Amino acid sequence: MVLYLQGVVLGFIMVLPGMSGGTVFVIFGIYEQLVRDLANRILKPYIPLLIGIMTGIYISGSLFAWFFTEYRDKTSVFLLGCLLASIRAVLKCCPGFSKKRIIFMGIGIVIGFMLGDDPIGAVDVLEEINSAYLFVAGALSSATMVLPGLPGSSVLIVMGVYDTVLFYLSELVISKLVIFGTGSITGMLLLVHLLEKLYDRYRAIISYFFAGLILGSSRALFPYSFSIQIVLLFLAGFIPVWKWSGK
Repeated sequence: MVLYLQGVVLGFIMVLPGMSGGTVFVIFGIYEQLVRDLANRILKPYIPLLIGIMTGIYISGSLFAWFFTEYRDKTSVFLLGCLLASIRAVLKCCPGFSKKRIIFMGIGIVIGFMLGDDPIGAVDVLEEINSAYLFVAGALSSATMVLPGLPGSSVLIVMGVYDTVLFYLSELVISKLVIFGTGSITGMLLLVHLLEKLYDRYRAIISYFFAGLILGSSRALFPYSFSIQIVLLFLAGFIPVWKWSGK
């Protein structure tokens, strides 16, 4: 029951850009054991956690899908604040700039800008996503989600599929969710251990590159209009995640 409830909390948080699932695993005290068990394909003890994560993702995803449909600018600018504040967590492990770090951040900004596509709109008017691309998005988002400091949902924004996945969740588009879910499971089983090793070895470069991706792709969440309310909502998303990222 405890693992299930932890999964619900984790799933709810995972939908928010800037919130790292790996950090939550650390807070819950299960990160190291989880990564070891995933590497050794020991999965049965984590079934309640997985069910809880799915529950939390569905609740949170449906909620934000509704907000996107009804209040596009207000929701997107709130998530923009969450996303930009998460850069603090991404770079916390390696403070200080160097020429190499700046170069990789610049590369990340360019790639993120190109991948970010047009600003995210209402989630009830979306283009079809290629199944292979959706599978890869699921794999990469779940794999990075496990690493502390790297927000998995931000990967979906970088890849331009965040709002589409929310739509699939809210409308229960089973065929697409199965593809995305299969990719997510594949990512957790096959990529987590590899990414952890790469992250340990090239932590600074990967962190600055990922921070660049976040900056470049953030244009997808820019509001269509500005007002005092929009600014306040941006701060409402930015401040909590900024404080959370400092933990």
